[in-house]
Amino acid sequence: MDKNQIKKEFAIVIRNAKIAAAIFFILLTPSIVMVVKDVNYVFGQDETFWFRASIAGFVIYMGYTIFLWKCPNCKKFPGRGWFRKECQHCKAELS
Repeated sequence: MDKNQIKKEFAIVIRNAKIAAAIFFILLTPSIVMVVKDVNYVFGQDETFWFRASIAGFVIYMGYTIFLWKCPNCKKFPGRGWFRKECQHCKAELS
C-alpha cells in the first residue's frame, strides 16, 4: 500500500472517530445543561433518559476506538490522538 493511500484511509478513520465523538458530546450536552441550569427536563426527557443516552454515546465512541481505530497499513491500533503522524507499530506515515 502506498503512502497516499494510507493517508487517505487514515483520514477516513479520523473522520469517523470525530463523528463518533460528536455523537457522544451531542448526547452528553443535555445532561450537562440539566446540572448547570438546574432544570428537570430537556426536550421533554428527564435526567435518567439523558444519562442513559450519554452512556450510549460513550459506548459508541469507545467501541469505535477499540474495534475500528486501526492503522490502514498494519491493522493495529496506531496510537492515541487525532493528529497522529505515524503508526506506533509499523511506523507508516499517517498524516
